[in-house]
Amino acid sequence: MKRIYLILFVVVVSSLSAREMGEFVRDLQFKPLEFEVPKITSVEQPSGVEVFSLKNAEFPIVYADIYVYHGKKHLRKRSVEIARLLEDSWELSGSATFPKEKFLETLEFYGASFSVSIDYEKTIFSIAYLKSTEKEVLPVLRSFFAEPNLDESLMVTTKGKLGEEIKRRNDNPTALGSRKAKEALFRGTIAGTSMQLSSLESLKLTDLVQFQKEILSESKRRFLLTGDFDLKSWENFLPKLAEGSKTQDFELITPSILSENVKKEGKEIRLVAKDVNQTFISMIGVLPEHNHPDFYAIQVLNYIIGAGGFNSYYMREIRNNRGLAYSAGSNTEFQENYGTIQFFAMTKTESAKEVLSLMRELIQPKLIDSLTEEELVRAKNAIINQFVFQFEDDKRTLASEVRRRDHKMPEGYLQNFRKEIDRLTLSDLKRVGNLYFQSDKLLVTVVGPKTLEQSWKGSVKVINPED
Repeated sequence: MKRIYLILFVVVVSSLSAREMGEFVRDLQFKPLEFEVPKITSVEQPSGVEVFSLKNAEFPIVYADIYVYHGKKHLRKRSVEIARLLEDSWELSGSATFPKEKFLETLEFYGASFSVSIDYEKTIFSIAYLKSTEKEVLPVLRSFFAEPNLDESLMVTTKGKLGEEIKRRNDNPTALGSRKAKEALFRGTIAGTSMQLSSLESLKLTDLVQFQKEILSESKRRFLLTGDFDLKSWENFLPKLAEGSKTQDFELITPSILSENVKKEGKEIRLVAKDVNQTFISMIGVLPEHNHPDFYAIQVLNYIIGAGGFNSYYMREIRNNRGLAYSAGSNTEFQENYGTIQFFAMTKTESAKEVLSLMRELIQPKLIDSLTEEELVRAKNAIINQFVFQFEDDKRTLASEVRRRDHKMPEGYLQNFRKEIDRLTLSDLKRVGNLYFQSDKLLVTVVGPKTLEQSWKGSVKVINPED
């Protein structure tokens, strides 16, 4: 255990040093860390539930995550608000045996915690409890799944809270800009649909009950177990979770669908008119799916351009050297069937035009073709060293392995990740740069005063935050 802490300390020091302001960081070199990826046990139960486990008896605590593969993408034509309203109402409603606050209060009495989250792909039930209270806690949890107890009064209360959230969602320019960019890129899909007050108010309890039934009857499930657990304690629990069938009807998002949305939007700058002191600029585009061969090269080039903190071109050229932005960078997101990349900056309104021009300039082929071997090595070492944080706790380790399988990544992906990064060359970066880091393939969204329209005459489309 001391060895792990020592490794983590070295990585933290390396990571923090690499982000200190000043030119000296460009000369720092760190050798790749050596560590072994933990061995994960995976067993399919007779019930059909696949169990992933990683034993750690250092503390007498059990952590369990139940992944049910039924999420927002299964709503199809139904209101997207159903998922969020169900998520916020479900755990508060408890079960028939432990209704409403009695459910969570009972768990808290035994030192246990429980939560529900519904994301795009799946629903996750997260559980933690003291091993000594297992006999008391598991029956309470069983009742939650066996005796659903959605409460209408709680649903009404949750509606009010979500309504206030919708009313306040435009206060933060960064959140607003990212939301509007996502709405444009994912237009026509559930992933690109934001909650609306009118749709929220029209929902009835029967809408939530129906979606809840679909989730509980979904047979595609995975069970993640870490800590000081005994799998035998869960043997009578898992079969009850596996009843039902795998849902076939769901929304499928592909790079071609997203690319078509980019074409439809055209090259106009989408100006979200809002009187703010700090203007937010976003350029968002399409990447291939997670298991695409270009994944590794994209990660390294993205680190160099915008994701590498003060080592990146965006922070160094836009913020440090010119003082034009409070923050600037980029991030990627990879899913099973598609990926996205976003470049962003927060700047003064009067410098918005200059910053956007520079953001575009820093991803042009001319710059990418001029990258050096030294920059490549520094980025590869940083990514390899940061990879250890995928395994900073057992829950995250299991989640990484499940994500690998969900996204159909090759066997040994986690074990071979560092080798795949290390073998990359400058020609690999130039190739993916020409494919994905192109300003004419990116949707530009700016959140700022309507007066900014004059900065880009004839190439601006003004929209309101709720358009």
